[in-house]
Amino acid sequence: MRITANQKQEIASATLVKLDALANRRQVWQRDFYDKSNKGLYALLSECLGMYYEIKGSPAEKVVLEGIKANLEARGIKVQTSTPVLTLIVKYVFNAERRRASAYSRALRVAAKEAVSVGNFAEWVTKVGGVEEVASTKGITDETIKKRSQLDNKVSEVKQLLVNQLQHPLALVPKTALAHPADSAEYTLLIGKMLASGQTQVLSVVPGSSGAMIEQAIRKIAQELLNKVEEHVKAQAELAAQAAITEAANQAFFKEMA
Repeated sequence: MRITANQKQEIASATLVKLDALANRRQVWQRDFYDKSNKGLYALLSECLGMYYEIKGSPAEKVVLEGIKANLEARGIKVQTSTPVLTLIVKYVFNAERRRASAYSRALRVAAKEAVSVGNFAEWVTKVGGVEEVASTKGITDETIKKRSQLDNKVSEVKQLLVNQLQHPLALVPKTALAHPADSAEYTLLIGKMLASGQTQVLSVVPGSSGAMIEQAIRKIAQELLNKVEEHVKAQAELAAQAAITEAANQAFFKEMA
């Protein structure tokens, strides 16, 4: 649908109002919650992604970007004609130094490339391993999709194994004043020291084990189980290959004898 120049300007103004509101929320987050939780950061980045989806490809995109660039230049932030849309949005909202702005925009570009929805962004970036981990990748591959699916399935298996293991716990740790049932999630974490014998000395309960901490621990268990399966499959394949080579050598030898 074609729109007039005035309509484009109205859309650009409305977009800048949204970005200003988002930048104000970023200031609150940075002042009160920075380094305390990724939840606030992921919420801000998901809305940046939403603004990108709203701007990119829209009839007013050029006018909107001109407005963003003019605002940034007025703040003394350098931009170029080739600066990507997501980088412009991140600079506008976060007013961040170059390295951090670059990491945020790279992570958002990967999310956009994979068509991650605004509502699923936080869960997606958490599963991948965080903003820096996403920013260091070039985007998802079929192999990555396959491995993530395998890990998610294995996580479900591990959770069921833990439920089953409740009937046969490895050990029962005495009650401690460090932690209370109400302070932890469904499960809790322990700190132990591995001995040369392979046994583990349990040293302490970890107070306030959050759901996120537990989920990360479960995913670590699931990943290690997958690694063990992969090692076994690889070993079996190597044995099969060696057996095939031996068989071929034997056959060649007997043919020469004949």
